[in-house]
Amino acid sequence: MSVPNGPSPGVQPKKRVAVIGAGCAGLVAIKECLAEPDHFEVVGFEQEPHVGGLWRYVDVTDENPDPHSSVYKSTIINTSKSMMTFSDYVIPGSWPTYLHNKKVAQYFDLYAEHFKLLKHIRFRTKVVEIRELKDAQNRWMVRFHPIQVTGATNNIGSATPAVQEEIFDYVMMCTGHHSAPRYPTFPGMNPTDPDAFTGQQIHSHFYREVPNDLKGKNVVVVGLGNSGVDLAVELSMNQCQVHLSVRSPIWVNPRWVMGKPLDHYTSRFAYWFPLIVLQVTAMLLVGLTNPQVHPVMKPKKRPFQAHTTINSLLHERISTGTVEPHVNVRRIGPGKRVEFEDGTFVDDIDAIYWCTGYHIRFPILDPVIVSDGHEDLDKNHVWLWNYMLPPRHPNLAFIGLYQATGALMPIAELQCRFLVQAWSGQSPLKKPIPDMEQMDREIQKMQDGIRKQYDDAPRHTIQVDYTTHADVLAKKIGCYPDYWRLVKAFGLIEATRLKKESIFGPAIPLFFRLVGPHAWVGDEESKDGTKKGEKAGEAARQAIWGYSGDKKYLDSKYLRDDSDVLLAKKGKDHHGLLNGERGNGSLPDN
Repeated sequence: MSVPNGPSPGVQPKKRVAVIGAGCAGLVAIKECLAEPDHFEVVGFEQEPHVGGLWRYVDVTDENPDPHSSVYKSTIINTSKSMMTFSDYVIPGSWPTYLHNKKVAQYFDLYAEHFKLLKHIRFRTKVVEIRELKDAQNRWMVRFHPIQVTGATNNIGSATPAVQEEIFDYVMMCTGHHSAPRYPTFPGMNPTDPDAFTGQQIHSHFYREVPNDLKGKNVVVVGLGNSGVDLAVELSMNQCQVHLSVRSPIWVNPRWVMGKPLDHYTSRFAYWFPLIVLQVTAMLLVGLTNPQVHPVMKPKKRPFQAHTTINSLLHERISTGTVEPHVNVRRIGPGKRVEFEDGTFVDDIDAIYWCTGYHIRFPILDPVIVSDGHEDLDKNHVWLWNYMLPPRHPNLAFIGLYQATGALMPIAELQCRFLVQAWSGQSPLKKPIPDMEQMDREIQKMQDGIRKQYDDAPRHTIQVDYTTHADVLAKKIGCYPDYWRLVKAFGLIEATRLKKESIFGPAIPLFFRLVGPHAWVGDEESKDGTKKGEKAGEAARQAIWGYSGDKKYLDSKYLRDDSDVLLAKKGKDHHGLLNGERGNGSLPDN
């Protein structure tokens, strides 16, 4: 077991934090721990040779048949850049409104380089167990081993047998919830059944692009989530006849509505109205944008009663007949037949894509930690305060374990800011983390709210509203853009402009860096060429107005694209991928 060196006499020892995973949640967790260097020593563990998590494309090969969760080649993110950006290192203003997955991965590379995160990450290191020590400090034992690499393509091979152990005061789980595919159970799925389906069965987890042997063939896609509609559209545009099976019709929204990105309608002003008003307004707006909806696709519930599915082309593909909607599957087989619940069936189906979501699984943890015995984890029910903390283990946190109506990144950032404050004793609240009984009550209240608004289905158990939840966390941190704090920071006129924009404009995360702890302090260049710090919040203010289209700030240095310069320093190509090895996360700083 590795034991870190002890502190010097008279020096308060730093608390050790283990961050598991180096996707978007892991990166911001490491970065926020580093923002309190007097309190924390942080170590990141990542089994891949790169950052980015599922946003880094990884192919399915014979050598690597079950890689980590990955986007498919054509994936474009469904949240606009201004709503998904981290709050103190923004996505360049010149980049597209909706980013291709290569751009998302490049942004995470830029973020990691800008904040010098790589040297704190142990790449190609697999964590096999996290176990509570049950000592006086309630610390955690993290057991891990390095991963051997096979072949020239850097595929993960067998692991070395030597398992190492280290002790940490805190653990931040940043591994996401897209690693254990969930399959339905229909008659005919088992290949040993004499009446089994004889075509291919593939979960969307393993989809990367349309296989050549399926082009021009007949395919059934099961599921109406984002993966289901994306696959249905892409397959139909590659000569496939697609039959889309829909169990519960929901609203499928376009990325753009009346000239604005869809998520720009999530202003704080909108939440002043009752839910029914928002639902009716959403129905009207989407109705003006989408063509006539196929009868099978007509939603049975109002908007905001199911997780939003976003695709601008599905209804158009349905109108051409290249995607044909059906009700839920009844059985598959015999042979290549698929039968639906209304008695209709289709023959000669060559493949079925199961776009049926994921189980929430953390195999390196005792499952009781996640469910606390209150909930059925097999149905994706978790028992976590603010989707972060198990009440009986407040020094182990889950980052990004929620299904947001907007982007994941800004809320993950707020979660990390809150936790770092609370764990370091820097929180403005007297008791930022309540006792177990209070956490249990608050969790139950949140669960009751979810089940009142949404179906009690596995995909809705961790549902969270982006705007309201972000504001709750921001108020706990002390970074909510309160009007009088804005006045104190920027003066009456500018504060009034900013507050008006924060209410009536899109609720972009930059507002959480205007005031409060760790407000975004940029830099300005003096006449002699030296740089000095600007006032707190100034960089965020410029970026807000630049994103809003103010001509004065469109070319703000905080919105400029410096990716070529920054990535070139570390030997990466234009898409943010390393040209060389990055196995130990110890690249030297410049």
